[in-house]
Amino acid sequence: MEKQRKFFIILVIILFLLMIVGIFYHFMNKRTYKLNLPQLDNLKSISLEQNANGKVISDNGEMKDIISSLNGKERATKEESIQDHPVNTTNEVKVDFNFKETGASTLFIYEKNNKYYIEQPYNGIYRISEDEYNSIEKYIK
Repeated sequence: MEKQRKFFIILVIILFLLMIVGIFYHFMNKRTYKLNLPQLDNLKSISLEQNANGKVISDNGEMKDIISSLNGKERATKEESIQDHPVNTTNEVKVDFNFKETGASTLFIYEKNNKYYIEQPYNGIYRISEDEYNSIEKYIK
């Protein structure tokens, strides 16, 4: 009887440790995404669009301010963006970085459930503060 009890206790401990290792492995394996913003020197302009309102900004000081507001403290997240466009959002602002050479890069800032986010399609979804959101939205209004 005593041997069965010891065996049961050891089995429970082993199962518990395996469960802890499994949970640790699951969360440690998640990829970390970093917000990729262009260098100011490579930009021709930044286009902002919210609803039917839009504005193109080509002033270096304003573009630097926008990039600085978006970058924050070198944003990183484990939440992946898996689509071209965010869904179920409010107050969405589309931000297009227009390059001097050719092409553009897009990201979105928006409100969802009273929280604010930056979403870079197929990269990541990053939390931002309301002040950071407002510092970019002010250029459209």
